[in-house]
Amino acid sequence: MDRRLRVALVVVAVILLVAAGAVGFALYQFTRPVPESYTHTAEYRAYVQPDATLTNVTLYLPLPVENGSSPAGDALVAGSPGVVDAPPGWSFAVEDTAYGPMLALSFPTLEPNYRERPPPRTVDPAPGGTTAAPGTGTPTLAPGRTPIRTLDYYLVGVRLAFAEPIDTRTPADSEPVLRPRLNATDVRCDELSGEDAVCRRFGTRMYLSYEAPENATVDVLVTYEGYNEWFAGGWTGNSFRQSTRVVATGDGPGWVAVEGEETTGVGTYRGAPNAVVDAGAVAVAR
Repeated sequence: MDRRLRVALVVVAVILLVAAGAVGFALYQFTRPVPESYTHTAEYRAYVQPDATLTNVTLYLPLPVENGSSPAGDALVAGSPGVVDAPPGWSFAVEDTAYGPMLALSFPTLEPNYRERPPPRTVDPAPGGTTAAPGTGTPTLAPGRTPIRTLDYYLVGVRLAFAEPIDTRTPADSEPVLRPRLNATDVRCDELSGEDAVCRRFGTRMYLSYEAPENATVDVLVTYEGYNEWFAGGWTGNSFRQSTRVVATGDGPGWVAVEGEETTGVGTYRGAPNAVVDAGAVAVAR
């Protein structure tokens, strides 16, 4: 082989190696976690939906609790900036019940919460009585049409930012989680939960006391989620989530045993900061 050709091939090979190394280094740098992007957030939500008027209402709902205290409950009571959803005029308390601290809601009366939206609009004929071409008429509200009403939830929501990583694999050991949490049992996860997820069912309690028509129903849903997020070539993270729900008919039944669901270890742990035992000790409302 000609000496000049050999030299040229060596030069090309070196250039390709340098280019590949530069691309690989750039890709490595781009996909490295950005420490300044780490956030650790928990969100508590309670949904209450009566379909008839309730009177003399008292509700005790599960709260995320650790070591006898609930940052989410305290934020609701204090009216913290972390309270992202609350019906106007509602006040909150944390009641120390036989099952531990729970969110207490009390009302002389609680009406159904309806959401209204405009009815479908008609299209006026084109001038001269001819039929308007599609898109050329003027939408107007037909005489006598009333807004469409749909039954909606009352929503209570609080979001907390934590200074340290949240343990999303074993939160019940070191984080606030919905309590009471009784007899947790592993169950099969669905395919959408992820390969490393662990799913459980557990028992919990709610207290529903009120007077209502015999056929009235009250739907109560409580959810709690903790998640870590960061940027590593794109936004990624991991989380755990819990939920529990009850639907009651007629007068409030008092204390009721309900089932909760829990999924932990959702998402990716590659590049995640290490969770520490006291991660939930101090919460700051975001």
